[in-house]
Amino acid sequence: MPSPLRILAALLTIGLAWGMTPTLGKLALAQGMRPLGIAAIAASISTMVLFLVAAWRRDLPRMTPAHLRHYLLGGLVGMGLANFFAFTGLQRAPAGLFALLVPLAALFSVVFFAMAGLERATPRRLLATLLGLAGVALAMAPGAALPDPALLPWAAIMLLTPVCYAASNLIAVKLAVPGSSALSQAAGTVMGAAVTSLLLALAIGQFGLPGTPQAAAVLLAHGLVNALGYLVYFRLLVGAGGVVTSQTSMTITLCGLFYGWLVFAETPGWLTVPAVGLIFGGLALASFSPAGPSAPLPRRTASAPRH
Repeated sequence: MPSPLRILAALLTIGLAWGMTPTLGKLALAQGMRPLGIAAIAASISTMVLFLVAAWRRDLPRMTPAHLRHYLLGGLVGMGLANFFAFTGLQRAPAGLFALLVPLAALFSVVFFAMAGLERATPRRLLATLLGLAGVALAMAPGAALPDPALLPWAAIMLLTPVCYAASNLIAVKLAVPGSSALSQAAGTVMGAAVTSLLLALAIGQFGLPGTPQAAAVLLAHGLVNALGYLVYFRLLVGAGGVVTSQTSMTITLCGLFYGWLVFAETPGWLTVPAVGLIFGGLALASFSPAGPSAPLPRRTASAPRH
């Protein structure tokens, strides 16, 4: 078990990395990029980084039909579609609001795993889910993280992102191939996300290369910080376990709110504080129940970590 200081440093690093991605996505949108184009290019950059690390450690992803099915479906749902909904909503909604939605992935996982018969839907876990949803409803109220009620449809689109994360958690468990390491699965899943995002972007006319140096720099940063988040996440997962690693949702949310304030001058209203309390209260109930964590880790899993 790493020291408390190392655990804290890892949690902060993941929060600073993954909490930045909504802001970077919003900046790329402002440079004329389209949602799926951002997802495809950023995932491609992350894939190259993770494959280099996996090659250095002699732990490249296996390419059997079972592995490819896992990579492609997990990448499509957990990153391709998730990022499409996130970046579509971010065209109008605040980046800070998206940060508040991240912990819902763990709570939606409770529901999905119960529906699939893989976890028991205990009263405690159902209460955790209701608390989280109440927090999101409060965050979207006037005086909270959504400044204008007219932006509610865009916020609702972003709400589909944690649903995709939770669905990818279920896919990871159902399609996981025994014997695969976390690093190789992560590299394979990000590769699957890059391939499926690119195909979708080409199919609906959303792919395009960055037209300015600023857009290229933002996309490069997006891919690099996403890869950094994966690498630190898996080291923490192996060294400290799932319950400790699940707290990344808290640092991602807090860092995401900070980036929204720093870059876009987003100032959430006072109702954001109780909204955050409800969301994190639900996450704590789900993560620290007597039966252990309610589902794979929030927003990311051993095969398809996030944002």
